[in-house]
Amino acid sequence: MNFGRKLTNCRMCDSTDLYEFLDLGFLPPADRILNDERMNEPEIHFPLKVAQCQNCGLTQLTYVVAPEILYGEAYSYESSITETGKKHFFDMADSILEKFALKNNDLIIDIGSNVGILLEGFKRKGLRVLGIDPAPKIAEIANKREIETWNGFIDKNISELIVNKKGRAKIITATNVFAHIDDKQGLIESIKILLEEDGIFIIEVPYLADLIDNLEYDTIYLDHLEYLSLKPLIKFFEKHGFEIFDVEKYSIHGNSIRIFISRKNFMNISENVYKLLELEEKKGIYDKNNLDEFARKVCVHKKEFLELVYELKKQGKKIVGISAPAKGNTLLNYCKIHNHHIDYMTEKSKIKLGYYTPGMHIPIIEEENLLRDNADYGIIFAWNFADEIIKNPINQEFLRRGGKFIKPIPKPIIMETNIENLRKNDISINKEHIEIKEFKDIKEIRNNSGFTESDNYIEIKKDIEKTENLFGVKLKKIDPIFIDNRGIITDLLNEPIKNVGLITTEKNAIRASHYHKKSWQYSYILQGKFEVLIAPYDQPINVKKIVINPGELITIPPLVIHQFKAIEKAIMINMESESRAEQGYEDDTIRVKIYDKSELNL
Repeated sequence: MNFGRKLTNCRMCDSTDLYEFLDLGFLPPADRILNDERMNEPEIHFPLKVAQCQNCGLTQLTYVVAPEILYGEAYSYESSITETGKKHFFDMADSILEKFALKNNDLIIDIGSNVGILLEGFKRKGLRVLGIDPAPKIAEIANKREIETWNGFIDKNISELIVNKKGRAKIITATNVFAHIDDKQGLIESIKILLEEDGIFIIEVPYLADLIDNLEYDTIYLDHLEYLSLKPLIKFFEKHGFEIFDVEKYSIHGNSIRIFISRKNFMNISENVYKLLELEEKKGIYDKNNLDEFARKVCVHKKEFLELVYELKKQGKKIVGISAPAKGNTLLNYCKIHNHHIDYMTEKSKIKLGYYTPGMHIPIIEEENLLRDNADYGIIFAWNFADEIIKNPINQEFLRRGGKFIKPIPKPIIMETNIENLRKNDISINKEHIEIKEFKDIKEIRNNSGFTESDNYIEIKKDIEKTENLFGVKLKKIDPIFIDNRGIITDLLNEPIKNVGLITTEKNAIRASHYHKKSWQYSYILQGKFEVLIAPYDQPINVKKIVINPGELITIPPLVIHQFKAIEKAIMINMESESRAEQGYEDDTIRVKIYDKSELNL
């Protein structure tokens, strides 16, 4: 299988003089979410390192993952999730239509068109539209929305086929996709085939200068092969008979630039181009020292973010993720934040629900769960849409119940929200209601929370043992007792134990179906889920059913019948107070079959 390639030459000028300045470790593809089946399969990680070409200035990843891996069935990004995003693309369509006086018969082609939001903006104004997208699931959604979309990668063959069937395009757009394409020579050949002689190629990309200024390193992931600025693009397009004649700046995705390209000598060059070039030199985005300083700040951010999360966990706080964007997976994997820190991620996108985040394997669930749960903090990973996310009625109710949001970029902050002035049924939050509190020193968090420097272990404030009517059986979520940048320490049990075993169980397989005369049993779930039936030894038809999840410990006293059924492939650590050596276990074990009442015709 072709996994990809190591970059040895600059993609735009072919220079070998590449200055590597940032190493985020080995990470999985950020949009490659996992279903239950793939959770039991190997997961590939790739080096995520960034270098800048010392010849032309292009900033790019040093390893290129094969696009077939990145944009297959598991690809999960939808551009239609946020109202902010929809408005941006509809406004973009209106702006382009007006700027170039487009006519109804003009063809608009969008490369990497996703579910077709930008094309919808053109189509509703009467223009002909066609999308090209390599992700099968995404292209299917677009076509169901009646935005004609061809599933495939842009290349010479598909371009010639389009021209034969649709004609050439007046406008070709590539929003947040130009930096995804490794074969730039092939892209330029395709543009030359598809674009009318007086046509315009428009790309919109996150801007490197803002990425550096605002420490937006979470936007660095394997899909994004380049982090673009104007200087290298001008050189690249000139080499291929095109020129950049205008550039505009927008606030979407933490600030982006929209670049307008035509064939040479067709359009007058706007002063915007020269101004942005001057800005890049002034900011020093091609200076090695500034790049090294950016990398240093990334390391500092990781430390501050982890310290904030660790301190909140030490207070016994429950933390969840709000939204599950690709950029969030860079933060999760680089900072090594997993489901000991964050219980789950809420999400609006239906195609992500029921999946797990790549690398850290945090479950992605519907956003309504936030109101069924007692979470204390929600980390807004899609921080560029924070205002819209906070206005969401579900998230407002979370705030009313005392929850707080954390915005991780550019500096980890807790958003203290004043809701006293909000009416009980008001479903909007205005900016003046939100106070941003920045913790400059981790000691401030300790002081505000009542913690002292001598607190080395977690104070568990919430007793979540479930014991009511369970015949003495206890179910308890086990939280870590100590977390630092080396990792996590979790105490499972402080009881006399004579046997410890590791047990794996295939999906739907059943274990136990017995009780112990003297032995206490403690089972800690490492992976998967079990449905457990329990009953008193002398009342085998008085059956209770409970579900135990990863990170939970079930304590079963003597004389309680218990039967474990794996809902999915599972692993548990099993501990018993009596020895299993020789005949000890069999002498202590009485086998009894019990049944779920729902399975019986009683």
